[in-house]
Amino acid sequence: MKRLLNGSLLIALALMLGACDNPSASYNHDERGHDDHGHDDHTHVEPSRGPHGGRLLSQNSFTLELSIFDTGVEPHFRAYPTLDGKSIPPDQVELRVELRRINGLSGGRVDQHLFSAEGPYLRGASIVEEPHSYQAVVRARHQNQNYEWIFDSPEAQVEIASTMAAANQIAFGQAGPGTIRETLTLTGRIEPNAERTRLVRARFPGTVRSVAVQVGDVVSAGQTLATVESDDSLQTYAVTAPIGGTVIKRSTNPGESSGTAALFEIIDLKSLWANLAAFPSDRAQLRPGQSVYLRAADGTATARGKVALIASSITGPAASVRVVIDNRDANWTPGQFVNAEITIDESPAALTVPIASLQTMGTAEVVFLIDGERYQAQPISTGRRDSERVEVLRGLANGARIVTRNSFLIKADIEKSGAAHEH
Repeated sequence: MKRLLNGSLLIALALMLGACDNPSASYNHDERGHDDHGHDDHTHVEPSRGPHGGRLLSQNSFTLELSIFDTGVEPHFRAYPTLDGKSIPPDQVELRVELRRINGLSGGRVDQHLFSAEGPYLRGASIVEEPHSYQAVVRARHQNQNYEWIFDSPEAQVEIASTMAAANQIAFGQAGPGTIRETLTLTGRIEPNAERTRLVRARFPGTVRSVAVQVGDVVSAGQTLATVESDDSLQTYAVTAPIGGTVIKRSTNPGESSGTAALFEIIDLKSLWANLAAFPSDRAQLRPGQSVYLRAADGTATARGKVALIASSITGPAASVRVVIDNRDANWTPGQFVNAEITIDESPAALTVPIASLQTMGTAEVVFLIDGERYQAQPISTGRRDSERVEVLRGLANGARIVTRNSFLIKADIEKSGAAHEH
């Protein structure tokens, strides 16, 4: 049954996740106990069960035992009718079961199951799809008498207050069309942008009278770096910064001759290069303009850019691939090692979800559907994927509202509480 997750438990679950991977939570079934799944707590009351392991639904003297059977076949309902405790021919009973499911859309989904007689039982004509989590409406008719039962059967489901979800940064999104990228992974280093590096010299030889900056100072274009008294005119003039940037080298002091050597070196760190190494076998897949996703090897920074240059290396067979990085946020520094994903091809997919929304429960890949404050694990079949999105082939509706961040917290709570499929 559903359970409200308290704050201290949710935070603790994140730390205990490694201990929560329960192989028994796979989606495998037998005939017994398929109609009531939930958290194992003190408020849970097991329904009465019949000789076939199904839920007993009784009204007056009429009883229906309803179970899910999947031994060697697709899961389907089987119903065994009795009157005054004695079996009655199933062809004397009309039966319909309606399953109301969470599917991430407003109003949810309703599955209709019609029945026909087969041997000693009534067999449902439709597959009972995973998860076996629903509200069931059962309607039967026997000897001109109508019967109806409604019961909840939550499985792999948990309830979390919206305030608690927000506090734990559980984010939501929608499944929808997307693009799957084919990528090539390269590695390299962050280096100064040579086009944004300047060596600053005195315009005329003379004596340095003052120096206004130190190594590491950030300067703006036109700012005075030093003053020099010209040997010819004996006039003092300012040596100014040709670009804004960081002073990375100072080679002069007051009283020294300026000469023709560089007095300062300035780098504009707002623009950097990622120089990547590509093997000869990869070069045919590369071309300028391709999109690149960059991640620092230590995980401290990410960036997006495009291939600006592909050049042969003079030191070996590898080609050099250059990506210009916009570093106005100062997340990158020269010398960092970097991993790069270069998009070499893209193809559309009718239905996708963020890769971060996926979790594995037992042997199934799942996403978590949202219905108010209820979270439902939904098994899906996946296809192509890249580092950001995965194609969904089956199991999810377009536009379904799902958890897109910190889904592992919900998985941990379901598995810890025993709300996964265990019998």
